[in-house]
Amino acid sequence: MKRKEIDLLENSKDYFTSLSKMDIESYRQLGFTLHSILRVCQSAILAKEYNIHLHTDLDIYNLLSLMEKLIPDSELEFLDEVYSLSD
Repeated sequence: MKRKEIDLLENSKDYFTSLSKMDIESYRQLGFTLHSILRVCQSAILAKEYNIHLHTDLDIYNLLSLMEKLIPDSELEFLDEVYSLSD
Protein backbone atom coordinates (compact mmCIF):
# COMPACT_ATOMS: atom_id res chain seq x y z
CA MET A 1 0.00 0.00 0.00
CA LYS A 2 1.30 3.48 -0.86
CA ARG A 3 2.17 5.91 1.92
CA LYS A 4 -0.62 8.32 0.87
CA GLU A 5 -3.18 5.51 1.13
CA ILE A 6 -1.89 4.50 4.56
CA ASP A 7 -2.04 8.10 5.81
CA LEU A 8 -5.57 8.48 4.46
CA LEU A 9 -6.76 5.33 6.21
CA GLU A 10 -5.07 6.26 9.47
CA ASN A 11 -6.70 9.69 9.42
CA SER A 12 -10.11 8.47 8.26
CA LYS A 13 -11.58 8.95 11.75
CA ASP A 14 -11.09 12.71 11.24
CA TYR A 15 -13.49 12.61 8.30
CA PHE A 16 -16.28 10.49 9.73
CA THR A 17 -17.78 13.07 12.07
CA SER A 18 -21.25 13.89 10.74
CA LEU A 19 -23.10 10.97 12.30
CA SER A 20 -21.66 11.69 15.71
CA LYS A 21 -23.26 15.16 15.58
CA MET A 22 -26.73 13.72 14.99
CA ASP A 23 -28.91 11.07 16.54
CA ILE A 24 -28.35 8.71 13.60
CA GLU A 25 -27.00 5.22 14.15
CA SER A 26 -25.74 4.32 10.67
CA TYR A 27 -25.21 5.59 7.16
CA ARG A 28 -28.09 3.41 6.04
CA GLN A 29 -30.40 5.22 8.46
CA LEU A 30 -28.99 8.53 7.20
CA GLY A 31 -29.83 7.52 3.64
CA PHE A 32 -33.38 6.55 4.60
CA THR A 33 -33.82 9.88 6.41
CA LEU A 34 -32.58 11.87 3.42
CA HIS A 35 -34.90 10.00 1.05
CA SER A 36 -37.83 10.59 3.40
CA ILE A 37 -37.14 14.30 3.55
CA LEU A 38 -36.96 14.51 -0.23
CA ARG A 39 -40.23 12.60 -0.65
CA VAL A 40 -42.01 14.83 1.87
CA CYS A 41 -40.82 17.92 0.02
CA GLN A 42 -41.83 16.49 -3.35
CA SER A 43 -45.25 15.61 -1.97
CA ALA A 44 -45.62 19.12 -0.57
CA ILE A 45 -44.93 20.63 -3.97
CA LEU A 46 -47.44 18.33 -5.67
CA ALA A 47 -50.03 19.01 -2.97
CA LYS A 48 -49.65 22.73 -3.56
CA GLU A 49 -50.58 22.19 -7.21
CA TYR A 50 -53.88 20.62 -6.15
CA ASN A 51 -54.52 23.22 -3.42
CA ILE A 52 -54.15 20.73 -0.58
CA HIS A 53 -52.21 22.25 2.30
CA LEU A 54 -51.40 20.03 5.24
CA HIS A 55 -48.19 21.93 5.81
CA THR A 56 -46.84 25.46 5.67
CA ASP A 57 -43.92 26.81 3.70
CA LEU A 58 -42.10 27.05 7.02
CA ASP A 59 -42.49 23.28 7.44
CA ILE A 60 -40.81 22.75 4.09
CA TYR A 61 -38.07 25.23 4.97
CA ASN A 62 -37.44 23.44 8.28
CA LEU A 63 -37.18 20.07 6.53
CA LEU A 64 -34.75 21.42 3.97
CA SER A 65 -32.66 23.00 6.72
CA LEU A 66 -32.53 19.66 8.51
CA MET A 67 -31.59 17.91 5.29
CA GLU A 68 -28.73 20.35 4.76
CA LYS A 69 -27.38 19.42 8.19
CA LEU A 70 -27.64 15.72 7.34
CA ILE A 71 -25.38 15.93 4.31
CA PRO A 72 -22.16 14.22 5.43
CA ASP A 73 -19.70 16.76 3.98
CA SER A 74 -16.57 15.47 5.69
CA GLU A 75 -17.39 11.88 4.72
CA LEU A 76 -17.94 12.94 1.11
CA GLU A 77 -14.59 14.70 1.14
CA PHE A 78 -12.97 11.50 2.41
CA LEU A 79 -14.64 9.44 -0.32
CA ASP A 80 -13.35 11.88 -2.96
CA GLU A 81 -9.83 11.41 -1.61
CA VAL A 82 -10.19 7.62 -1.65
CA TYR A 83 -11.56 7.75 -5.19
CA SER A 84 -8.66 9.92 -6.37
CA LEU A 85 -6.21 7.28 -5.08
CA SER A 86 -7.62 4.80 -7.58
CA ASP A 87 -6.49 6.96 -10.51
